[in-house]
Amino acid sequence: MSTDLKTLDDEALVKLFKEGGEKAFDELYERFAPRLKRLIFYYLGDSEEANDVFHDVFLRVFMHIDTFKTDMSFSSWVYRIAVNCSKNFRKKARKDIIYLEGDQMDADIAINPESPEDIMLSNEDMSAFYEAVNALKDKFRMVFLLRYEQGLPYSEISRVLKCPERTAKWRMQRAIEKIIDYLKDRDVV
Repeated sequence: MSTDLKTLDDEALVKLFKEGGEKAFDELYERFAPRLKRLIFYYLGDSEEANDVFHDVFLRVFMHIDTFKTDMSFSSWVYRIAVNCSKNFRKKARKDIIYLEGDQMDADIAINPESPEDIMLSNEDMSAFYEAVNALKDKFRMVFLLRYEQGLPYSEISRVLKCPERTAKWRMQRAIEKIIDYLKDRDVV
């Protein structure tokens, strides 16, 4: 049955879960866990906090999945929950911007070391890049992470962040400009 579940889209899995198919939720978890863990980690910058928020996200998804309308995009809904939980955690913790350091990344949420970006950039350059991303204001960082890390189209980013698509594109452009300026100031590029 699990191979059948892999062929279903997210919304069909939600519908199946609502009808009592418990394995459908397991499939949704497997699909979204790695991407949500990375998104939350990059937003918070701390692997333990990211894991706490990640578990909170899936608890909320599980508890409120009955309110999800299957004619909408499940991925937008779950990303919105992740964004809100991350923002709420950060507000509650009242932390300053956290700079990522290489030793903070756990293997389960680290960037794949075989990616072309990692091959091209040294560890120091990557550290400076993460610092630049974390130096962004929240509204720019979230667009950047959703686009760069998660590969979401601007239409979905606009739904997740509840802003017009043009605003999402503008924020992405500004985020890239700010990252480049940050890296130029540190003679990385």
